[in-house]
Amino acid sequence: YYPTNDLVTAPEILFFWVARMIMAGREFTGKKPFTNVYLTGIVRDKLGRKMSKSLGNSPDPLELIGKYGADGVRVGMLMSSPAGNDLMFDESYCEQGRNFANKIWNAFRLVKGWEVDENLENPNTQAITWFENRFNEALTEIEADFKQYRLSEALMATYKLVWDDFCSWFLEMIKPGYQQPIDAVTFKAATEMLEANLKLLHPYMPFLTEEIWQHIAERSTEDALIVSSWPEIKSFDQQLIADFDFASEVIAGIRTIRKDKNISFKETIDLKVLNNEK
Repeated sequence: YYPTNDLVTAPEILFFWVARMIMAGREFTGKKPFTNVYLTGIVRDKLGRKMSKSLGNSPDPLELIGKYGADGVRVGMLMSSPAGNDLMFDESYCEQGRNFANKIWNAFRLVKGWEVDENLENPNTQAITWFENRFNEALTEIEADFKQYRLSEALMATYKLVWDDFCSWFLEMIKPGYQQPIDAVTFKAATEMLEANLKLLHPYMPFLTEEIWQHIAERSTEDALIVSSWPEIKSFDQQLIADFDFASEVIAGIRTIRKDKNISFKETIDLKVLNNEK
């Protein structure tokens, strides 16, 4: 069935295409292709107006892709689409998506560029343990968002995990000194964690993540990221994560004082702990 009346509504068009996919799935595989259908709101501009050709407020998708990349546009669209609401599209979100893609690529280049010394026996055990726990905490949150079809919230949880926890903290903690090698245990853990992050990012940024996945190691078609297994949730230590959050707040405060007092980051300063507990 195809709507033949002059006025075709969005629900009718949706029903038509969903019905076609269901029939095609039954015909060629003998199985239903999907169980649930996710409906988004109307895409509007940042002023709240419905996008239309007459208003001239509808951007050209190909121009956006050429400017920010396909993955950047995908991330930008999802960042502006909270569950159940209309999409208040703003091109700045696509720019944020492109910056995120650059951040991920630079993280890969950093890890890939490290020289590994098999003889070093000083792995960054605390940093590795912390991020493993933080990853599982974030994965638990992401899984819960997916079950409730909160795709934008799941993206933001992934964004914070990768940008803040992995790039800004974990890589900085394990990064070897200038022109110094890294130990094999830490390098292996960093690579595995990067791969785990790519799995979480793949639904949102399939092109970038697959490209990095193939650069990390030589892989066959059967080992492509798109057919890899999704990470499994493991138990995590909430107290360990809380302790690190406290330590990171202290470090951030010290950095702020350095900046406000114009103290060089190369200059060593003495710290004292005032304990008022009796």
